[in-house]
Amino acid sequence: MSSKGGGFGYVLALAVLLILLFLSVRAWRSAAPAAAQALKPGTPATVPDHGQTGAGKEVRSGGLPDTKKMGENTDSHVQEINEVTQGRD
Repeated sequence: MSSKGGGFGYVLALAVLLILLFLSVRAWRSAAPAAAQALKPGTPATVPDHGQTGAGKEVRSGGLPDTKKMGENTDSHVQEINEVTQGRD
């Protein structure tokens, strides 16, 4: 028995591919302005401070943050947390 391929499967596959192409172009166009703005030369990159204002300031100025000072701050913060939670255990 020989089977002949129907054209409906090909048409359906083509329709699905066209829909996916349309959706991807639409997503690309919505993301393109933000990407173009981020890649524009001369635009300063923003660095969030995350509570460490000194680190963000150093990175923005082109230097590196003082890791020894940051380590001391972390150690004192851990000590504060241990003192607060000491009575809870």
